[in-house]
Amino acid sequence: MEDRQRLRLKLPDGAEFEAEGTPDFVRSERQEFLAGLQPKSEISKTPQTPTRTIQEPTIAWETIIEHKGHGIHLRAKLAGDRPLKDACLVLLAASQKLLNQPKPTAAQLAKWLRVSGYPVQRMDRALQEGITNGELLASGSRRARRYEPTNPGRIKAFLLAHQLATSISGAAS
Repeated sequence: MEDRQRLRLKLPDGAEFEAEGTPDFVRSERQEFLAGLQPKSEISKTPQTPTRTIQEPTIAWETIIEHKGHGIHLRAKLAGDRPLKDACLVLLAASQKLLNQPKPTAAQLAKWLRVSGYPVQRMDRALQEGITNGELLASGSRRARRYEPTNPGRIKAFLLAHQLATSISGAAS
């Protein structure tokens, strides 16, 4: 039988890692995880294969998001056929940029949506389409459930945020 290992790390900054498989696989995944946590100055010293860097678009977050303490909300509602899911994508992207919180809980997201003017009862049902379409990832369960945008979801969130910023700026002019 093949030798299998399981490794689980929980760092003080909240980062978590879990891998299971052959010792070589677990070791390589652990090294990749830890390399992602290194500060920028250490990463530049580490020899790596050249990768293509993708620059995120510049979004005027202060135009579309009201930021108070640990909470955020949209200054205007989004238009479209799925405004609740789209608002969630924009709030998730803003949470990562403004609050440095890449995975807010369902309770936080629901609160931000209600303050933004979107009536929401159950986040799991409201975001099921986004998860099915591959725009969102969900982890955890019940009240500790957390959401984060995938790369396609992040792109859509930036496009929606840009549209909202343009409509607000155009309306303010």
